[in-house]
Amino acid sequence: MIACRKNCWIILLLAYAQKSAALVGPQLRRPAAHGFSTTSSISTSFSTPPARARLQPLQAAVEPTGPFLNTNMLRSIIINQLVVGYSIWILNGDGRQLLAATQFDPVSLGVGVVGGAAVVAVGRFIEKSPNPLFAELNLSTNMLVLRLFGPRPQPIVAGLVSLAIATLVALTEETVFRGVVTSRLAENLGALPGAGIAILLFALGHINPLALGKETLLLFALQVFTGTSFTLLAFATGGLAAPIVAHCLYDWYTFYESHLAVTGQMEYSVEEGGRDDALKREFRFIDTNRDGKISP
Repeated sequence: MIACRKNCWIILLLAYAQKSAALVGPQLRRPAAHGFSTTSSISTSFSTPPARARLQPLQAAVEPTGPFLNTNMLRSIIINQLVVGYSIWILNGDGRQLLAATQFDPVSLGVGVVGGAAVVAVGRFIEKSPNPLFAELNLSTNMLVLRLFGPRPQPIVAGLVSLAIATLVALTEETVFRGVVTSRLAENLGALPGAGIAILLFALGHINPLALGKETLLLFALQVFTGTSFTLLAFATGGLAAPIVAHCLYDWYTFYESHLAVTGQMEYSVEEGGRDDALKREFRFIDTNRDGKISP
């Protein structure tokens, strides 16, 4: 989900927002609570390559025999989040103050879990949908996870790494977008217009504007939905804890469940397509209903 060059505009926006340390409006204001702090924090946004390019991992002749992790991709994710969340890491930064004031109390945690489950339910609907547009979006996600974790099932490694990535992304993006950006825009435009613009900026940060098409527009709409959901959780609870939890659950589910699905599909593609016929393997990989036919 990540390409650092696509987040340069976010740096400029955060520079504008750097002096704001208050959450949106009175309903999001809380006294500082320094009891909780963290030094570590997808949706992250990856460029969408052509369909044929996304299938290149299927052509690899040598499969890893042990646990596999694409460290270059993982490094890119971490660097991207460090860049996006720079206001968290700098001394006296707005993001650092907002995160330090975030209280992970039982109510916020419970609301976050319920909200995250609702967003995950929408994700599952998209994942199971036979709609060709959703199928293309699912393929992009699957190929991303395939590049990250490889073709062999490794539930423990994938589960732990997915949780670490989801935690980093949730802490960073919720602090930045629902905290710093929304706060600064709300001070100048009002709570609702500021929140709306922040949601659009959040969605734009998760797509590749140079690859406009139906899939990109669908991804943009999905990110508007998730951004709106996380914003509503922030308004409902008056803080960042609930959207952080919901965002973390959604990203963890997306990475981990996609790994389980894609490795299962890889096994099917090899069993039915054979190891020596790349074209058959590629077809079986996208034949998610496993009927051996091209769906209309």
